[in-house]
Amino acid sequence: MIWWLAGLAGLGAAAFSARYHWWRPRLPGAPVLMYHQIRQDLENTPLPKLRVPPQALARQLEVLERRGYQVMSLGRALEAGDGVKAAVMTFDDAFKDFAQNAWPLIKARGMGATVFVVTSQIGGHNAWDAGKGIPRAPLLDAAEIKELAAQGVEFGGHGHAHRDLTAMTPQELAEDLSACQQTLTDLLGQPARTFSYPYGLFNGAVKKAVAEAGFSAACTTRPGMLSARTDPLAIPRIMVKRSDGALDFALKLSRARSRW
Repeated sequence: MIWWLAGLAGLGAAAFSARYHWWRPRLPGAPVLMYHQIRQDLENTPLPKLRVPPQALARQLEVLERRGYQVMSLGRALEAGDGVKAAVMTFDDAFKDFAQNAWPLIKARGMGATVFVVTSQIGGHNAWDAGKGIPRAPLLDAAEIKELAAQGVEFGGHGHAHRDLTAMTPQELAEDLSACQQTLTDLLGQPARTFSYPYGLFNGAVKKAVAEAGFSAACTTRPGMLSARTDPLAIPRIMVKRSDGALDFALKLSRARSRW
């Protein structure tokens, strides 16, 4: 009987370790958290993981606060360096629900955030998702972006058309990035410093073109931490998913992932 119980305990421990990667080493540096939509409803989306409920975001912000993180924009974290216990909040695509559901929670705690904008769709919707079964969702308009920027939100580029930059010709790439930067510069009154690669796809040519367009830092979707040794044009990020529980989030803050 004892050996049978021990066997069950061993299986349980193995299953737990397979699901929650507590055994991974802690990573030095600042977690750069990646979100998309902050909303409760799913609308039959095939990508429910990208819709984090506002209540979950509120709990995550409380965890960051309790653990002594200074939650800030990407630009501020790059300026702060390794001497600050920083965590970065980033939001891809600039969905309107950022203003409605995310920013009030972040602002109330004196925290910061970076939002990456698809500049051809300002005031529009997620046109790049057409034909994929993903519900249409509204994006921030120019007036909202200006107002949020005045309140301290950092805005960066996410491409002009949300296309795979690695599949473009050199001319198409330069035109897309130039249009992205120019639109943000005209809107915000100053060049945008930060960028997020659409779909997380990039290569050496794309990195070079992003820098030539005036962006000094760019985010990927590869897991990891931000430190002084990080390539500023290949900053790792940690995706926060709808299914993440408290242990998932805690592990991601220290190990950049909670499972495969």
